[in-house]
Amino acid sequence: MRPDIITVANLVKQFTLPRTFRSALRIRAVNNVSFSISRGETFGLVGESGSGKSTLGRTILRLYEPDAGTIQYNGADITKLQGQRLAPYRQQMQMILQDPYSALNPAMQVRDIIAEPLGLREKRSPAEQDELVKLMLKEVGLQERDLHKYPHEFSGGQRQRIGIARALIVHPEFVLCDEPISALDVSIQAQVVNLLEDLQQEYGLTYLFVAHDLSMARYISHRIAVMYRGELVEIAESKELYGHPLHPYTQMLLASILIPDPKQSRTRPLLAEAVEAADASGTSPQGCAFFLRCPRRAPSCREESPGLAVIGKDHSVACFRAGD
Repeated sequence: MRPDIITVANLVKQFTLPRTFRSALRIRAVNNVSFSISRGETFGLVGESGSGKSTLGRTILRLYEPDAGTIQYNGADITKLQGQRLAPYRQQMQMILQDPYSALNPAMQVRDIIAEPLGLREKRSPAEQDELVKLMLKEVGLQERDLHKYPHEFSGGQRQRIGIARALIVHPEFVLCDEPISALDVSIQAQVVNLLEDLQQEYGLTYLFVAHDLSMARYISHRIAVMYRGELVEIAESKELYGHPLHPYTQMLLASILIPDPKQSRTRPLLAEAVEAADASGTSPQGCAFFLRCPRRAPSCREESPGLAVIGKDHSVACFRAGD
């Protein structure tokens, strides 16, 4: 069994909206989240926009300060570390950003973009930096002649490869892939995902793969967690989750995947009951976060919030009626 590289326990991250006529409104973007990621694993994280996926990833990297809970990296508690004590962990935990167009400085050449992280930790000569950048460019499928070009001279897929090279130049162990393919053409997405898999094998990387595309998350992830309103509602191995989804929200997400076969698509039942059960008021219940939209809700679900419970081998779900 592989050791855990990331362990998150009861993590909470809140944001305070500007003061209204009465009082400031506090939003829990991440609400009491617990899970772990094994070394060498790709852990997928899926959910609707606004569910808290990116906030969770950025809090783990300590780009956001957690309000409660703990974050452990290789068994060391990094929740409260600051300054120089946190710096070594920042090198080991890198991030690939969502938008390859805004993630790169348009005024910098590719050589300087990729080499910039090297100067933050170790002093290297320009010649040493050039050799490392050339090697990393080759690893991500670009050419040495690209060194002195600017970001606007590349396509979206090539820009994302530059972003990947920048993240890996310091040889991290853990990489947050924050929707790295959502801004790319469909024809390019598979190429970037295949590149990530190849680099994972070569460098022994561990990924937290945040995605909207459920089909692509299934393709690359070993395990997948489903997030709704800041809470994890289901965690399972990829094949198990897609074959036997237990939470009604997971079932709704999977039912939304388009099927490239018109005949099969027309015969697939729609979850109309779930749509009809949704409450348009948008108020947050005290109990289960999915109560207002759940087609299987019971009165008791309004009063108590279910925690993740193990149902079967390596399959956890936060639903009192998951077995119904």
